[in-house]
Amino acid sequence: MDNPKHVAIIGMGPSSNQYVHICKTLGGRHKYADETWVINALGDILACDRIFHMDDVRIQKIRTDAAPESNIAAMLAWLKTHPGPVITSRAHPDYPGLVEFPLEEVINDCPNGYFNSTAAYAVAYAIYMGVEKISCFGMDFTYPNAHDAEKGRACVEFWLGIAAERGIQIVVPKTTSLLDAMHSQAERFYGYDCVDLDIKRVDNKITIGFTEKAELPTADAIEESYDHAAHPNALVREAPEYVAVKRAPEVK
Repeated sequence: MDNPKHVAIIGMGPSSNQYVHICKTLGGRHKYADETWVINALGDILACDRIFHMDDVRIQKIRTDAAPESNIAAMLAWLKTHPGPVITSRAHPDYPGLVEFPLEEVINDCPNGYFNSTAAYAVAYAIYMGVEKISCFGMDFTYPNAHDAEKGRACVEFWLGIAAERGIQIVVPKTTSLLDAMHSQAERFYGYDCVDLDIKRVDNKITIGFTEKAELPTADAIEESYDHAAHPNALVREAPEYVAVKRAPEVK
């Protein structure tokens, strides 16, 4: 079978719901993308062509033995019988659907040794396959612990940048924090607070016009925009677990 031109990669964040809505509206997933790739537990939930589970199953088995009622244990149960392909780090005879990620080939095609999440491997694999379009859903990194979450987001965005440089079209929903898609276009041009940008494409060339704003922001509004105490992702800014941490008394 020929390599797909358009792949949809679905992570486990809330914007995965947008993928489901699109496919439901179109009448089926193949009406949207040639292939659907999913991350981890979504392989038992969504119809897909490939699953990416880069954790070594031996590590997951240790976790399962320690917590036999956990979600990891439930995932390993169906991974044992799933026909695959399940792209992973190392194959295992007890899991016949596992297929090893072509790490050497991918790094030779794009020499960057930077993979800190399963989602990043999936994007790199799509680049390696030579796709023309990558749509990312559910890669929102919406966790109260912003430091750990943003680390994973940075790696995915790094690989999406490489994809864009190679001319691959990138699509993300407006409900994700990935590539700051949830913010307005104006918010994604840092430093242009006092003007409105008029961005147009004319004869395959980008033109940008500047219109001075009639009113400038107040001092309070400016300081609020620089407030780093707030979680950087508005999708979880008022999540109950984040509010509880944010408002907890300081321990001395």
